[in-house]
Amino acid sequence: MIGIDVGATKIAAALVSSAGEVLATQRQETRAWEGAERVIARMSVMANQLIGSVLDSKNHSAPTLLGIGIGIPGEVNSQEGTVRDAVNLGWGEINLVTEIRRGLDIDAAIQIDTDANASTLGEFHFGAAQGHNNFVYLSIGSGLGSGIFVNGFLVTGATWKAADLGHVSLNPEGRTCKCGQRGCAETIVCGPGLLKLVGEYLDRGEYTSRLSGMEPLTTKQVITAAREGDELALAVLTEVGRHLGIVMTIAVSVTNPSLVVIGGGLGLAAFDLLVPVAKSELQKRVLPVLYKHLEVVPSGLDSSAIGAASMVL
Repeated sequence: MIGIDVGATKIAAALVSSAGEVLATQRQETRAWEGAERVIARMSVMANQLIGSVLDSKNHSAPTLLGIGIGIPGEVNSQEGTVRDAVNLGWGEINLVTEIRRGLDIDAAIQIDTDANASTLGEFHFGAAQGHNNFVYLSIGSGLGSGIFVNGFLVTGATWKAADLGHVSLNPEGRTCKCGQRGCAETIVCGPGLLKLVGEYLDRGEYTSRLSGMEPLTTKQVITAAREGDELALAVLTEVGRHLGIVMTIAVSVTNPSLVVIGGGLGLAAFDLLVPVAKSELQKRVLPVLYKHLEVVPSGLDSSAIGAASMVL
């Protein structure tokens, strides 16, 4: 299987066996500003290179390509193969399956879904959610993605937008989100949201912090400062963790999962700083029966492309 995970900053692709073993990888910058045509052409080239890496290997037995899975942000209609309003990429509407097939060297089945749904499937087949039929996946990175599994099935909804927890407005008077709404969870629970919070806290002058004057500031610097006891960094991560707990409250109240899987660059890097706060917030807001046996664990996938590949199954 080939998996391609398309993000705002990078495209990760992998050749994956049906047992979930990563056989070869590709990684490139997305460069979304170049337009959809160039990005899709780059995806096709990466897929062709992965196919070639197997055919040119010492193992001359021809492998069977089960298909190509693509995880991508935006409104994804998996049946029609279309992507709409991928705001982080600057895309309007495009038939991704049709366009990428034109650049492939071989004929292959192609499946697409949101990047978060792809990762959710990956966790179910090969990651931290193996053996769990009811779980929630939350990816905290450049945005807040989410996916939900109920009774062994991925929840997609009537218009393929179920489980879009990043765009639940937690504060209708809050920050303007890229989607056009105000106060979406994603405006706080993500890397850019974390960095904006640091700026707001510094402007208020409530804390003396080593982060003051750091330009450009990175999430890694904030996490490092928090682990070294910086009060502002700890306060900001606590605020993000509290909002993460509210998002978890919504998902747990509706679906009663046995597991919450946390993924994404920020989610994994700051797991130990965010999750205790989030669990504490959750426990203030739901019945004990909903959290008593609930586990919250980090992603078990080595590559985001594994989730995309698992859609082929």
